[in-house]
Amino acid sequence: MRDLIHRSPYYSGSFYPKEKSDLKKLLDFCFIESEFGPQQISKINKNNNNKNKIYGLIVPHGAYIFSGAISANAFFEINGQNIDTFILIGPDHNGIGKRISIMSEGYWQTPLGDVLINKEITNELKTHNNIIIEDKLVHQFEHSLEIQIPFLQYSRLNSFTIVPILLKDQDIGTSLKLGNLLAKSISRKNAIIIASSDLTHYELNLNAYAKDFRLIKSIEKLDIELFYQTIKNLNISICGYGAIASLMRAVHLLGSKKGVLLKYATSGDITLDNKNTVVAYTAIAFV
Repeated sequence: MRDLIHRSPYYSGSFYPKEKSDLKKLLDFCFIESEFGPQQISKINKNNNNKNKIYGLIVPHGAYIFSGAISANAFFEINGQNIDTFILIGPDHNGIGKRISIMSEGYWQTPLGDVLINKEITNELKTHNNIIIEDKLVHQFEHSLEIQIPFLQYSRLNSFTIVPILLKDQDIGTSLKLGNLLAKSISRKNAIIIASSDLTHYELNLNAYAKDFRLIKSIEKLDIELFYQTIKNLNISICGYGAIASLMRAVHLLGSKKGVLLKYATSGDITLDNKNTVVAYTAIAFV
């Protein structure tokens, strides 16, 4: 594996701890101790076959001390399920990549170990279209996908691969195209899609709740047009809306009927500071 292209953990030591032992302790806190998390690590494995099939998840990408417990609610839903591949979609915050940027081979490092990219799926996604382009550099400097990997490593029973995708263009047309391509590529594979996005940024707590819960209603209904219209009408400062829309399109094609809100909270809720502006986080599963 060391001969392959690798992506180093650029945000360890900032968004999450650099040392393996410290990272595990913080993940323990997110899953077990925080009042905003599931307050347990995994569901009883023997019951997993009776659960609804999960097609995808929405998770935030703040620093773990702010949004980690919210994320834990989503990863808890798939804990114990032997999923082979996770399609990770996030926004290109820096705006330095291609329309849709993919890293198609090699492995990603975290303090918990190395994770291979699923070369079969990434190569298939790049074939016969002109919107998904190889761009390793943009992936090195983007945090929204990197911080999902330790959650997967912490909560998985099996080994797994990833498909990392970043969107610079988040318009509805681009998102629908990506969703169509994803649904086609993974329809017969043991894979699920994870979209990374924070919701309202730097508004008062009450304003964030009012705006975001109207937006969440459109997500739960898998209504992409209403989703974009709500963002526009309420001027919602959501960063990964294209990733969410791509996920909504793909999971709908794959058989999902609805999104289910698992948890919502703001940085103000978590830090007990509701007097200043906040950033909002949500965990949503698609069944």
